Amino acid sequence: MTHPMWRIATYGAVFFGVTSFTIFWTRFAGGLALVWLGSAIGAALFLALPRARHPLAAAILIALSTLATSLFGFGPTWAFPLALVNIFEAWFIAWLLVRFRPERDYVDSAAGIVSLGFFAGLIGPATAAIPGAIIVSQIVGGNLATHALSWLVGHGLGTMLAMPLALLLQSYRRLNFAPLREAGRTLPFAGLMLLSIGISAIAFFQSTFPSLFFPVVPLVLASFRFGRFGASVVVLLISMAAAASLGMEIGVFAELEIPLWQKALFVQFYLATLLLISLPLAVALKQRQRFLEELIDREAMQRLIADHSDDALLHLDQHGTIRFASPASARLSGRESTDGMHLGAFFSDFDKQVVSDALDAAAESPGRTEIVERSVERDGKTRWLEAKLRAIESSKQQTSAYVVTIRDVTDRKLEEIQASFEARTDALTGLPNRRAFLDELEGRLDVAEKQPFAFALIDLDHFKRVNDAYGHSVGDSVLKEVAEIMRDSTNQDCFFARLGGEEFGMIAVGPALESSAIISERLRRTIQQHAMTDVNGGSFSVTASIGIAVIGERCSTSMAMQAADGPLYSAKASGRNCVRHAQDLKRFAQIDEPPRNKPIAAAN
Repeated sequence: MTHPMWRIATYGAVFFGVTSFTIFWTRFAGGLALVWLGSAIGAALFLALPRARHPLAAAILIALSTLATSLFGFGPTWAFPLALVNIFEAWFIAWLLVRFRPERDYVDSAAGIVSLGFFAGLIGPATAAIPGAIIVSQIVGGNLATHALSWLVGHGLGTMLAMPLALLLQSYRRLNFAPLREAGRTLPFAGLMLLSIGISAIAFFQSTFPSLFFPVVPLVLASFRFGRFGASVVVLLISMAAAASLGMEIGVFAELEIPLWQKALFVQFYLATLLLISLPLAVALKQRQRFLEELIDREAMQRLIADHSDDALLHLDQHGTIRFASPASARLSGRESTDGMHLGAFFSDFDKQVVSDALDAAAESPGRTEIVERSVERDGKTRWLEAKLRAIESSKQQTSAYVVTIRDVTDRKLEEIQASFEARTDALTGLPNRRAFLDELEGRLDVAEKQPFAFALIDLDHFKRVNDAYGHSVGDSVLKEVAEIMRDSTNQDCFFARLGGEEFGMIAVGPALESSAIISERLRRTIQQHAMTDVNGGSFSVTASIGIAVIGERCSTSMAMQAADGPLYSAKASGRNCVRHAQDLKRFAQIDEPPRNKPIAAAN
């Protein structure tokens, strides 16, 4: 990075040389210099320096401006006051640009160029025009408004003409002209510069036919080929040719029937207009080139991701038809190609409506992601696919396309199913647990008025004696074998679960409701007759008490539990190993009264 003192010295030298030249050569009427480039150089310096260095830079520029005016302008008497106004104008332009356009993109964007023209070409010079005009009127007399207007035009146009080039050269302060040294660019650049000089000479040094528009041609070519830097260099060459023509009073400017100072203002306005034409064009072309490069890079990156991703990446039209599919689509769809097919091709035929509904939902809310998760058959195996859809809104606020990602989520889905199964399954017996039973019960209670069901509580009698006599491992074996007996009676109409400890539950619906009393009695007998084995190979039996109720109206879970708990208590009070019910279930089946048995845990 250049040291601030070196930068101040460099800018100071350029400032003194340029201001001295313009004061000496452009004070045609004995008044103000008609071309003033010093504010552009000073403002560029203030923009390049940290704020702490501004006072030092201002002092040096004031001294140099005072010296230039003393030697080549009005003399030493009024040199210092004019220097104060000139350097204040340069500092104020820099302050305005930083304050209202902190992005500092003064030659990099359309908004930046507008800010540069407004603050550097108008507001800054206008602020200094009145005090500057007052000083000049004290020196040479004349009308104050005329001097103010001359100041505004000369300083405004001069700043607009020089400042873009100063800012561009500032960005190239390390003299990094590598782009011009690239193969195929050096000779075209040199050739374009020579063409600009030739066309400018033809345009300005003859007056046979109108030709001021000629320099626009190399200017546009430079903007297209070499951007802002090329355009600024061409404007500089055109400016030199125009200044030479004006100074030599040869060519098209010599034919103008106006005073020389007005010719100078016209030339300056002409050159500033060329610059304002070329800079926005060059900026727009640069932004377009940058956008195209980013687009190409992004497309290449997306293509690389798509080619190596395990997910299928899809682009659909507004009808859901696949226009682009990444390589993973063949594996996930089971088809060689999905181009031109509907998104539903990835899923089963009976899921196509689900996919269509998801596309419609995405179209109604562009930007929101819709998710479809369905199972499919691939190579004789069940796989789970997850599709994420998002609609892309067109400029007319109509869905123009969809982007979709599809991935195989079989492993995750199996884990979810396994986790759900484990959360609803009793770990010891493999039967549904209390949570699963209560969910089933609540679902049945919601429709109990239309679909009555039988609800039973089953409790193993004196089970504590089994644990005490044979140990808990044998007790666990008994629970498993009882669960296996219940599993043999389980079907789509009859649901068994372990509620906790030695308590089980049953829900019977539909045809099973009609035979729920028979099912309960058969279960009781099977449990009683099933021989259990202890650790020594001996056998014993257990019995069960069952309370059953028919639920035919909607009620709470606790009320349903109480409806079956009453008959269960009655069964235990009747000596256990029997079935009792809250309603007369014998109208469904004839049940023999169970015999009174020996104690539940009786060894053979």
